Amino acid sequence: MKLIAGLVFSCLLSLQAFAAEDVLPLRLPSGVTPTAYRLALTVDPNQERHQGEVGIDVTITQPGTVIRLNAAEITVTSARLELGGKTYVARARIRNSDLMDLEFDTPYPAGQGLLTVAFSGRLEDKDSQGLFRQKEGGDWYAFTQFESISARRAFPGFDEPGWKVPWTLSLTIPQGMTAVASAPMAREVLLSNGQKRVEFQTTKPLPSYLLAFGVGPFDILDGGMAGKTPVRFITPRGRAHEARFAASMTPEILGRLEAYFGTPYPYEKLDVMALPMTLSFGAMENPGLVTFSSLRLLAKQGEESAPFKRYFVSTQAHELAHMWFGDLVTMAWWDDLWLNESFASWMADKITSQMAPEYHESGTQDARAWAMQTDRLLSTSQIYQPVTGSFSQGDPLGGQVAAIVYGKGQATLAMFENWLGADRFQAGVRRYMAKHAWGNATGEDFVAALAQGDTELATAFKTFTHQPGVPRVTVALDCSAKPLLKLSQSRFLPAGSEATNSPLWEVPVKVRTPAGAAQVLLKGKTGELPLADSTCPAWVQANAGGSGYYRSVYAPGAMRTLMNTADLSVPELLANLDDAKALTESGDLRVAEALSMATRFAGHPSREVTTTALGLIAHVEPLLEPKQRSAYAALWQQAFGERARSLGLLDRPTDSADDRLLRANWVGRFAELGQDAGLQTQATKLAKAWLKDRKSLPVNSRAMVLHVAALSGDKAYFDALLAAVHDNPDRRERADIYAALGGFRKPSLSQAARELWLSPQHDIREVMTAVRGRGRAAVGPEPLFQFMEKHFTELSHKLPNEMVARFPQMFTGSCSRDQAQRMVNLFTPHLAAVDGMAKSLEQSVETVRLCASYREVQRASLQGFLKPLQATR
Repeated sequence: MKLIAGLVFSCLLSLQAFAAEDVLPLRLPSGVTPTAYRLALTVDPNQERHQGEVGIDVTITQPGTVIRLNAAEITVTSARLELGGKTYVARARIRNSDLMDLEFDTPYPAGQGLLTVAFSGRLEDKDSQGLFRQKEGGDWYAFTQFESISARRAFPGFDEPGWKVPWTLSLTIPQGMTAVASAPMAREVLLSNGQKRVEFQTTKPLPSYLLAFGVGPFDILDGGMAGKTPVRFITPRGRAHEARFAASMTPEILGRLEAYFGTPYPYEKLDVMALPMTLSFGAMENPGLVTFSSLRLLAKQGEESAPFKRYFVSTQAHELAHMWFGDLVTMAWWDDLWLNESFASWMADKITSQMAPEYHESGTQDARAWAMQTDRLLSTSQIYQPVTGSFSQGDPLGGQVAAIVYGKGQATLAMFENWLGADRFQAGVRRYMAKHAWGNATGEDFVAALAQGDTELATAFKTFTHQPGVPRVTVALDCSAKPLLKLSQSRFLPAGSEATNSPLWEVPVKVRTPAGAAQVLLKGKTGELPLADSTCPAWVQANAGGSGYYRSVYAPGAMRTLMNTADLSVPELLANLDDAKALTESGDLRVAEALSMATRFAGHPSREVTTTALGLIAHVEPLLEPKQRSAYAALWQQAFGERARSLGLLDRPTDSADDRLLRANWVGRFAELGQDAGLQTQATKLAKAWLKDRKSLPVNSRAMVLHVAALSGDKAYFDALLAAVHDNPDRRERADIYAALGGFRKPSLSQAARELWLSPQHDIREVMTAVRGRGRAAVGPEPLFQFMEKHFTELSHKLPNEMVARFPQMFTGSCSRDQAQRMVNLFTPHLAAVDGMAKSLEQSVETVRLCASYREVQRASLQGFLKPLQATR
């Protein structure tokens, strides 16, 4: 690499360099804007540092002496601006952990110029953000993950989504390695000292967070053509064959997306690259180079389980939907991140529903339930979250993106698609894409394209995106004259929440009765909806189709009548069962009534309904007193015992996809919660046989069998698992073993599993990701509290910030106010040092306190329901 002559200086951008950071505007000044990048990097994954030179074509509208850039932990060696035939040399001043000023002795004028900066930086080996390296199979690889604000860790530049420009990238790498990037390779030039330079074609306009590349001894699987687009899969050495399932599904996914948008895939090629380990993301929509966690992309022959297939198809549909929504049209600023992610999640559900049934889940219902679990909290966030002050390196919304931005956003889009009709909604999407292609846009632009001047629609949409919370819609049947529904709305809150105000939404309410469907936009606190029934209807389904983002609250006994008598669709059943679970938390429904409903629907022929019903039963576990666990196990046996034992622990060739998914998700949990000695004994025999012969157990049953065996496992089994994970090269097998090691109930063995977090022989990121760090309610949180109190500093030094920030979430299975206060005492001293932990703690503590209120409200009802079951054990 050629270094630019001039004033040489060195400045390491590091948080530790500041006693206190400068308080500066979050956004870069508007007087200097980039129009194109030429980025040349030297990257050797075997080395801890990289170096490079970035040339940025800039338009300067305001003369000055300072150009501000984003940079993080970068050492700059020279910088200059060439403009109007003159060269202006700069020196750097580090302003804070995100910003660097290039200061010029001579003022520069307005005009078109070239800003060139030579620098070096660090290849992160703990985090999976920025430019980082990971080891797999004895080889080092380098990868990028620049969303949201981590491009600045790799090179200095204008790291904001609004600067969307072409990039010309070249990578100097070891000759024995391969480099891939967002654009196709243009040429490869051999250099001295065992290096080569790989030059790539200039990209289409991209913001910095979407640029991507990888370096390493990759293998490549040719995925053929998806229409006119060449597809490849980039894997660690020797593993290309493990991408066969991904290669078989990707062309169809891409083709269905092209059909929906009515335009071809926007980029020249599609590579999909496996990353050995990801921490805060599962996949990333880099145009031309989508990245995936290897566990979610690669599987050996015979290990492509039903959950693996479903996850890949759904995630690939999500990431490829971003090629249009997010990449072709990009948000103007991070406060509209919801539009990217909500739409991609909504689109993924639509695409998977068009493919084989085994790949489709009721994504809208899952998103609705997931979002409402967070949105019930007073500490929740709204979908549209202004980003004006500061944000963390990994997440501009401070760690609360997922449930609200992905889940609530998806559910909101589905609700308004249902309200408008699919054709009108699709036409609005196409108008939006056509108007803003290759540029930036806002959420308001999207809603305007949908509404086409319909101000009522635009206003209604905004009430869901610009304020937090879940609408509570009460439904009262009035048959004093012609049948109608009297509606009222407020904010849904669990018992124990005390909101200072109750916002109003403009709620698209769609109902169904025996006479058919009716709908109204509930704008005020109350409203009425006339029904088509000639006589008083026997039942009212207050959320027709189950797509409404609101909790339906019926008169006493009306939900039981509805669930017992109406011919309800699967989405309606899923919404109603999830509402029933929530209404037990608010005190609107007795837990005994909800459990009776769940027990009945646990035998439903739809796997999704069964799963939701079992989730309702599992939801009450934290409420149990120790003496109630036997009766609770009897409830599980009554609801699911026969079916669980019929499914068994092992996959069979004759299984349907639903059988495999139900077994994978619930049989192991049943064996634990139902205290099923037979399944636990069988699992122990199977696990011990597998430790002697790794071919004795179907791979897709391995995780569950090893975990169930651990429930009553002894030290000999623990030690055998520990030996099996040592020097094990198979990342998927290691994940299954670590999960089992985290499942032992004996206190000494549970403690020994936690001690693995501190062992240098184990990658703490891998151990904690597999185990999830959660103490089950049956075990209790106290041992984990004590461990965390003793080792917080040691653990935080071993882990990236994004994982440390989530530590409070380990304790959300707790259910007492004393435990909530313990959490406050444990984590509050660390909030200033751990970016993102404050919000994580706030929501986790609120969750635990609400559980305590839930227990108090439903104690008597739960006791009454379980008492008759006590004698059956």
